[in-house]
Amino acid sequence: MTVADFSLESGLAVAIWPDNALSDEAENFRAQVASASEFRSSVALGQQKQAAADVLLETYLSARSDNWDGLGSAAVEPSTYLYAKQFLALLSSTTPMPEIFVDRDGEICLEWDYTPRRVFSVAVGRDGTLNYAGLFGHSKAHGVEQLYEGLPAAISSNLERVTATATTRSNS
Repeated sequence: MTVADFSLESGLAVAIWPDNALSDEAENFRAQVASASEFRSSVALGQQKQAAADVLLETYLSARSDNWDGLGSAAVEPSTYLYAKQFLALLSSTTPMPEIFVDRDGEICLEWDYTPRRVFSVAVGRDGTLNYAGLFGHSKAHGVEQLYEGLPAAISSNLERVTATATTRSNS
């Protein structure tokens, strides 16, 4: 039997990812991992992630109907929002939070833009498809991944590439 986590926000109830563990210990472990990884009580780490989650929700709510921008754009599907929320939750607490916006095709975009030649973006689709592209100096990266239980390795490594310089600069 597979158990799925459900997100109940704004009347949404959509399964995000499967979890096969059924015991009380497993549930306790999931709660402890979530609490520890979200750093909710930390001003430096938890508030940044919560602010990004708030922006994500506001962005979704403002684009739930077709033509939300007055230019014929597609509506953001509830599943798109939930996958984007899952993506944010999977980011390391030390990863700088991205700019969040909606593309005209209804995908939610997350972007880390530091300079014209140091930028990485991920577009989250309604079925959990992640289209990504990055520019790192004269190197480029792009591809398509699927969001399942964890952050895909290709996206994780590109996030490290784009944020490494930003993290180094902010610590100096």
